[in-house]
Amino acid sequence: MTRLCTTPFWNNSITKAPYPYLTECFRDTALQWFPIGIFWLILPLWMWMLHKRKIQPKPLPISSLFIIKMVFTILFLLVQIVRIIYYTLQLDTEKSQANMISPILYTITLLVILWLMNYERLKGMFCSGLLFGFWLLVFLTIIPDVIDYSIEYQQRNKSRRILNEVIRVWLHIILAFGSFILHCLAEKYHFSKLAADERPIVPELYKSFPSRLTFGWVTPLIIRGYKQSLTEEDCWELEISERAVNVVHRVQACFEGKINQAKAIAYEQSKIWNKNYTSNSNKIQDEDQDLPSIEIKGTPAKTRKPTIFWRALFAAYKGKLIAGGLLKLVHDLLQFSGPMILKEVLTFFNDPTAPTWLGIFYAVLLGATVLCQTLFLQAYFHRQYIVGLRFRSAITGLIYRKSLKLSNSAKQGTTTGEIVNLMSIDASRFGDITSYIHVLWSGPFQICLALVLLYRQMQLAIIPGVLLLILVIPFNLFLQRIIKKLATKQMVLKDHRIKMMNEVLNGIKVLKLYAWELAFIRRLNDIREKELSCIRRKAVLNAMSSAVWAFAPILVCIATFATYVLSSENNILTAEKAFVSLALFNLLRFPLVVFPTVVNSIIEARVSNKRIQKFLNNEEIDEYAVNRTSIDSDGNIIKIENGSFRWSNSIDDPIILKNINLKIRQGSLVALIGSVGSGKTSILSVLLGEMNKITGQVDVNGTIAYVPQTAWILNATLKQNILFGKVFNQKLYNQVIEACALKPDFDILPQRDETEIGEKGINLSGGQRQRVSLARALYSEADIYLLDDPLSAVDAHVGAHIFRTAIGPNSLLKTKTRLLVTHGVAHLHKCNEIVVVSRGEIVDHGPYDELMNKSKILRDLVYAIVTEGNERRASDADARTPPTSPIEISENIFKTIGDKAQNETIKSATIEIPSNELKEKKDKLIQKETVETGSVKLNVFLTYIHACTMPMVLLIFILFSLTTLTSLSTNIWLSRWTDRSKNETISTNDTSSSSSMSKIHGLTIYSILGFCQGFVAFSLQFFVYFAAYAASRKLHSSILFGVLRAPMAFFDTTPIGRIINRFAKDIDAIDSSLPTSFSSSFTTLAHVLITIIILIYGSWLAICALIPLAIVFSFIQRVYVASSRQLRRLDSSTRSPVYSNFGETIQGLSSIRAYNVQQRFIDISDRLLDRNQSCYLASCITNRWLAVRLEAIANALTLCTALFAVLMRYRLTAGIVGLTITYAMQITQTLNWLVRMASDIETNIVSVERVNEYAELKPEAPWDIPEKKPPIDWPTTGEIQINKLSTKYRENLELVLQDITVNIQPGEKIGIIGRTGSGKSSFCITLFRIIEPTNGEIIVDNIDIRHIGLHDLRSKITIIPQDAVIFAGTVRFNVDPFGNYSDAEIWTALELVHLKERLRSMENGLSHLLTEGGENLSAGERQLLCMARALVRKSKIFVLDEATAAIDMETDRLIQMTIRSAFKNATVITIAHRLHTILDSTKILVLSNGRLQEYDEPKRLAANPESAFAKLLRDARINLFTVNPNLEKN
Repeated sequence: MTRLCTTPFWNNSITKAPYPYLTECFRDTALQWFPIGIFWLILPLWMWMLHKRKIQPKPLPISSLFIIKMVFTILFLLVQIVRIIYYTLQLDTEKSQANMISPILYTITLLVILWLMNYERLKGMFCSGLLFGFWLLVFLTIIPDVIDYSIEYQQRNKSRRILNEVIRVWLHIILAFGSFILHCLAEKYHFSKLAADERPIVPELYKSFPSRLTFGWVTPLIIRGYKQSLTEEDCWELEISERAVNVVHRVQACFEGKINQAKAIAYEQSKIWNKNYTSNSNKIQDEDQDLPSIEIKGTPAKTRKPTIFWRALFAAYKGKLIAGGLLKLVHDLLQFSGPMILKEVLTFFNDPTAPTWLGIFYAVLLGATVLCQTLFLQAYFHRQYIVGLRFRSAITGLIYRKSLKLSNSAKQGTTTGEIVNLMSIDASRFGDITSYIHVLWSGPFQICLALVLLYRQMQLAIIPGVLLLILVIPFNLFLQRIIKKLATKQMVLKDHRIKMMNEVLNGIKVLKLYAWELAFIRRLNDIREKELSCIRRKAVLNAMSSAVWAFAPILVCIATFATYVLSSENNILTAEKAFVSLALFNLLRFPLVVFPTVVNSIIEARVSNKRIQKFLNNEEIDEYAVNRTSIDSDGNIIKIENGSFRWSNSIDDPIILKNINLKIRQGSLVALIGSVGSGKTSILSVLLGEMNKITGQVDVNGTIAYVPQTAWILNATLKQNILFGKVFNQKLYNQVIEACALKPDFDILPQRDETEIGEKGINLSGGQRQRVSLARALYSEADIYLLDDPLSAVDAHVGAHIFRTAIGPNSLLKTKTRLLVTHGVAHLHKCNEIVVVSRGEIVDHGPYDELMNKSKILRDLVYAIVTEGNERRASDADARTPPTSPIEISENIFKTIGDKAQNETIKSATIEIPSNELKEKKDKLIQKETVETGSVKLNVFLTYIHACTMPMVLLIFILFSLTTLTSLSTNIWLSRWTDRSKNETISTNDTSSSSSMSKIHGLTIYSILGFCQGFVAFSLQFFVYFAAYAASRKLHSSILFGVLRAPMAFFDTTPIGRIINRFAKDIDAIDSSLPTSFSSSFTTLAHVLITIIILIYGSWLAICALIPLAIVFSFIQRVYVASSRQLRRLDSSTRSPVYSNFGETIQGLSSIRAYNVQQRFIDISDRLLDRNQSCYLASCITNRWLAVRLEAIANALTLCTALFAVLMRYRLTAGIVGLTITYAMQITQTLNWLVRMASDIETNIVSVERVNEYAELKPEAPWDIPEKKPPIDWPTTGEIQINKLSTKYRENLELVLQDITVNIQPGEKIGIIGRTGSGKSSFCITLFRIIEPTNGEIIVDNIDIRHIGLHDLRSKITIIPQDAVIFAGTVRFNVDPFGNYSDAEIWTALELVHLKERLRSMENGLSHLLTEGGENLSAGERQLLCMARALVRKSKIFVLDEATAAIDMETDRLIQMTIRSAFKNATVITIAHRLHTILDSTKILVLSNGRLQEYDEPKRLAANPESAFAKLLRDARINLFTVNPNLEKN
């Protein structure tokens, strides 16, 4: 240094000086070069970041702020140039080289800064963090120069040189401070004006660096949330880098091994979403634009390697994770500087000669250190939460995309519930571990650093403590291994439970109609009990693990202090030794407690990783199964040659179709016929690419439209369901509506085609759903139409109209290629070709007339029912007569139910579900999920406390008080012990023996108090976890009963995804998050109380700091909680649509793939996910806002405590000072942790609120009323008397049935007819009290059904509903879930519905497992199984609601014969579209607009030409007396 400076580098006596004097050499070198060195060190990284920046807006304009910044920098540069000139021209012989080097370095640096400022402007940087830091350091490092030169000039030397230096340093500090202030400001940004429905983007990037550092930019949101309840619109739009489309493409690129290009690929693919960063246009891009689709796998399933999921995920964001790691490293180093500063403070206290400024300097340094610690920690958490958000988006997005590509076998092997669990719980686990992933290296690093510093304090006395730690770690790892196994088992059980719950909700109507709720509650409770068993064992292990790690620092402390004081008589436990060690032990506590928790989280994430990886590696549909070729020379648009197909790649699975050879010419109409399960639908699946090709070739040319057998309806408006994403064309739309006979339906709906349709088309009848599905196909204007029995659910006359106008030779599709699967024979003669399928093979094909001569199957089908022959002949006649005009068709088809009905005003109130459901709340059926506002109500906490049981809660509070007391006693005793030890060393009268006795006495009491503290802490943790376990059991049971006791109206208006969300995410929060939050809260609250008591114990002056800080704390907490609570509620409520949309997607998977609209559904899913993530992000950022402010309060408390101690140094002992500062340092994190835990409790208690909301749903009538129980054999005859019956679906809606009076005698067969919406289904479900009568009465065998229990009623009457619902489980369970019937009885029922042979051929017979929704059965077989379910009950009253619509004519005929024979003494009520099914009824009941129009014997109604029934017969060309000659005789 002698070459550089003329003065010494360092002043060794600085700590004794009256003011902090630094030598000129130190100031001119170390201090001046420090900011320059930091700048040049960071500059390469900063330039690389700017260069790699993918979000690149257009350059910022040159603003007045930019010009002022440049001016100040140039002025500072001029000062340096003048300084160089001045020192060059200086004639003094003793020139300091440092005086020349520093301004030269500054000049070079400032020239670079001038260039950097402009480069940052061109790169669109609104505020530079590098320059902010540089000018701050320059300002701080010049302060000693200002102090020294000013004091020297004032007191000692008023020479011209010193005056010049004073002027120079003051210019220096003014310009540096000015530049610093200017760099605290951000450039203004002007983006395109937002549309009315758009939200602003997260403003973080456009705010000043201090605002970003302290999260000041979040304040407007917090204040808004404090003043009013936040809504979704208040949350910011995600930045482009956080949006699902970007994140998924980035992770996908890493999947494909393009790690180096991942970021570029992601931003390139998501460019069009980028609204604010367009370089050549200010126009906002439309978010609805199609984005490039994403592939989950780049190679076929057979050749690709299994995807290593977590590696791709972490590789995509390794840069962010490394940056977070660097921030964590700096934080950890700052954290351990605290005890070292404390050591200096205590040394200062022990040195009476030390100047006061030194103590103040240490106090300020301590305050600055903990402040920097806070800023680095919160910056770290912010970055990690952003990565966690991306992980959640990536997992959810990839799973959704994978779901769209699942093969049918993979789809059957993975239930919707399991996939929802992957999206909710597993994705959240990956998102959550990012916050603490760095503890994996930071924990051991902190432990090692703490041990090194402890060694410097206590020497070899730390060895017993280290040995204790070494012994504790393997024990805890053993516990974690067991917890991992339990976590894996619990997730499997949770999947099973959610899967079962999903099935229950999908089939809830069947459960209620059959009174099966208790059977499924029992099954769900069995699964839940197994899950709770895992939770219980995990609770014990978690309590043990927490206790071990909480007790470890106490044991280490005792062992270390004991070894230290007993190893030598000279070792005195002074305050400096004890409290610096205690501070280090407290720092040691965090990694020791958190490390196992993080390991546990990572274990659970590994379990989730395996589950996600397994799903992402599932079999996909074979994209090459169907060749997209041009039309061949023969004009064939579809060609299958020698094709054999099965549902999966497994060679063990049976071959479904074999030796298929099929050629279909362009523009032809081809019918596929055959019995139930023959393979008709499978052939359509082959053309859609849904089946696995074993041999052969499939060629298809052109686009496909698909109408599935079970109509798939979206939760959207009718118009949106029909358009299905295509551009609106009024002319085509009107043609389609007319062809599908939908116009009259529109007329009676409140919003016409803008009426919202509920989930799964809940508020449409089966016929309406089928016609909407057909309309969607027609509107798509495809080349090929695959129609899977589209007319089965519609009335005969409507079916005739649809065939004539939509499907037939002269229809809207006359030039298109049509494959029609049908069980009807009325229109077969109009087809160009008929293909006969039997047992998975094509046995015949050719024109109608040719096949009638050679195909026995077709002849049997055509002549199976005379009625069908009549219908066919009528249809033949139809074809020979001039076509009817469209107006006449409309009149004939839709106004045949009596002339009187033509003149009635059609009101929306008089139809059944379709219109009534939509009248409520501005015609919106599916309402937005209710989001509670304001603070969580006290009764929610009381609900949880009650669920935990009061004795347990009282015990927890007693243990909490004891924990606080023992901990307080231990620390205060340590303070007194150290002070006494110091006094004993000062005193010369004490003997060594009395000193040893004093040491043993102090150590014994400290050890006893420590052991008591550990035991009580363990007991507290144990009982907290067990109380939470009891609450989990009770709350799940209450929501399960609450939901299953709810009336059907609740399920009609609530999406299944919303209910599943409560059973998945909310129950998981109650099972896992709440116990952890309560456990941490009790520990942290005890720590805060101890700290406050110790601070007041140390000095009453602490109250002066505590009161104002407590007021500020209270205000910040109050302002924050209002926003945080609402944001977490929004996070929950916006998550439900993500799952609902996914559920819809899975149900309509074949349709989505057929129409090739996967990308549109991916876009919808991404938008819903981004909407949810924006609420989640806002919630996370508000946590950071709070943390910075709370820790600032805690830092102020630490600073005040240290300052008070310095200023009162002669009135306080070192033991008290050490104790108060040690705990004041801890409160920085504990205060923040307490508020976070309190917020987490309030956040997670929202799950209790949401669960309790469904637990307290208004129930339907009681299931069982013991005092009004009907006789066991009731009903004995089956007589039904309905008197003036009126009913409605919900309160405030108009009536769907009005003044119905009907008497049905025992054993009568009643046929109910009426157009769609006339009240047929409403009439039937009223018998089961699915909707309750508002007026009138229903008397069955002299008992008014309104006064008996619902289960007594529903278990005695049997219905076969319109939709076949099959549950995952055995055949036996599906037929008889209660196990009331023997195997023989079940086989008999199966034989009656002609399923016996089919099921006997299956493996395990009645124990054969059916998949979710019965997907391993055909639609017809599912319907037959439902029929068997009804037959086995042998009821006296039997209701068929369009029950045979999906069955071929021959099977239908056999079923009708079975019904007539098996139930000849039972009362049978039938709703049917096929007239032949009700022609032999005893009486016909005709409904119109909810009113009884006709009710009489068929022959009387047929004899009256004015009757609606007679008109229907005429339209269908049916002669009743020809069909049923017995009627004429009668």
